[in-house]
Amino acid sequence: METKHSNGSRSYEHDIIGWFEDMSENAGQVQTETLRRILELNWGVEYLEKWFGDIDVREVDSSSLESLYTSFVPLASHADLEPYINRIADGDTAPLLTQKPIKLLSLSSGTTEGRQKYVPFTDHSARTTLQIFSLAAAYRSRVYPTREGGRILEFIYSSKQFKTKGGLTVGTATTHYYASRVYNIYICLQHSSSFQRI
Repeated sequence: METKHSNGSRSYEHDIIGWFEDMSENAGQVQTETLRRILELNWGVEYLEKWFGDIDVREVDSSSLESLYTSFVPLASHADLEPYINRIADGDTAPLLTQKPIKLLSLSSGTTEGRQKYVPFTDHSARTTLQIFSLAAAYRSRVYPTREGGRILEFIYSSKQFKTKGGLTVGTATTHYYASRVYNIYICLQHSSSFQRI
């Protein structure tokens, strides 16, 4: 989504809601193109090679690619991906799940067998987290409008980060987001005061 911020103005809120509603109207097409982008960006990673072998996904049209994907790649649970995630956590830098390096791991909000699960967190994850927060704020402002130039106060949970054996930083998704470059740019664009950590 390429939308310019207007200091958190009603114009920006209208733009992001319009963008989301346009995307929702064409959800099937957006989903097909999103799958294509993901597969092209991550062509050659170990997990996808397991299913696609030597098929060059960049040479297949979007509709056929979607059919291939649904035929070849089974629904996966976290347990199916956990061996790859554990290798990443232990410091394996080979392209296992993504071509972009994974430097952060998020903790799931739920538990399995009494422990939280690791979930890879990338720069793309930070950008999509910003989109989700921005969209939620726009809809919230539509229902509970603030005066022009008014202020809001948000309390959002953030936790301490720690390192894996392989040196990756682990924390909640919101913790990673608030520590990211994307968030610092967003704060500057919104002319917000710096956040306090308790």
